Amino acid sequence: MIQMDEPMKILILTQTFPLTPQDSTAHFMYDFARGLAQIGEKVTVFLPYHPHLKPKLFQNVKITSFKYIWPSPLHLLGFGRTLENDQKLRWFVYLLAPFYFLFGTLALFLLVRKEKPDIINAHWILPGGFIAAIVSRLTGVRLFISLAGSDVYLARRNILFWQMALFVKRQATKLISNSPQLLSDFGARGEVISYGVPVELNKKLPQAPRHQKTKFKKVLVATAGRPVEKKGFALLQRLIPGIEIVSDLPVGDFRKKLLEVDIFIALSLRDSKGNLDDSSLTVLEAMAAGCAVIASDFPGYRRIIQNGRNGLLVSPDDEVSINNAVKTLRRSGNLRYCLGRKARQTIAASFTPDKIAKKYRAIFSSSLSK
Repeated sequence: MIQMDEPMKILILTQTFPLTPQDSTAHFMYDFARGLAQIGEKVTVFLPYHPHLKPKLFQNVKITSFKYIWPSPLHLLGFGRTLENDQKLRWFVYLLAPFYFLFGTLALFLLVRKEKPDIINAHWILPGGFIAAIVSRLTGVRLFISLAGSDVYLARRNILFWQMALFVKRQATKLISNSPQLLSDFGARGEVISYGVPVELNKKLPQAPRHQKTKFKKVLVATAGRPVEKKGFALLQRLIPGIEIVSDLPVGDFRKKLLEVDIFIALSLRDSKGNLDDSSLTVLEAMAAGCAVIASDFPGYRRIIQNGRNGLLVSPDDEVSINNAVKTLRRSGNLRYCLGRKARQTIAASFTPDKIAKKYRAIFSSSLSK
């Protein structure tokens, strides 16, 4: 049994990760791993090979990748390239997936035998969760699954994926998700813990409102993320002409850009195929930067935003409410200031990587002690 004052050896599985510390692709996974290392745990990240991945640039976290095909340019899975519009698998996935599962399982089995981790924490139930479940069954190492979003949607696409997901569910010691809606969609119970974002990188505090900021043209309204349907960009562009979509910036530049934003909107919705974006990390990033945030009134966002206190919640189906929320914030510099400051305090108090890591550590330790 692991004692609370002993470092825990944690093996994290993910199919996506930033290629460098400044890459914005799934940067929350690096923040997550770094948060665990920050509280004293020994962290190894296991992920598929990418020719541009720079493992030695990441501090306090060991990166191990596996190859599953030859030649190297054919390593096309993971790193945000598997799903098209977050709705369907790209054609090459069906060709590469058998090799991915075979060599991923073998590589993980050998790594577990070598490093003897205390727990395996797989993010996304497919594909990594399935590989981890097989190795967990073979080695007896406890498995914890983090449901992160599109994996739940993907699991429900066909009977094979669903059976694989059920096998993972049975093998897992605990399911964890950043959204209670994802657990509900999966038909499972589990712990709800958000991912974390650093506040110390956004040192600038929201400033007291200036008179000229009350003019519409002086207020910057923005959203952020990949151009996929579930982000609601098309609706936002129709409702708010001139809204800025922040995308494809290095993570440092992205966080600096958010310091310039007055109103940040995350209009998540369930897209035409049934996929859902609940509890987007861009909302946490915007709150950490002191933006006045408007987000969809979904279960994941309700755990972070108290409507009217540290942000505003709106129904993505109610265009009148969305417009009214934007108009109210545009007109009131004082309200933007108050919401932004409370938002930043919320992140600092409960949603930084080290605080999220402590919540994960408590779940791991509690399960191992039983």
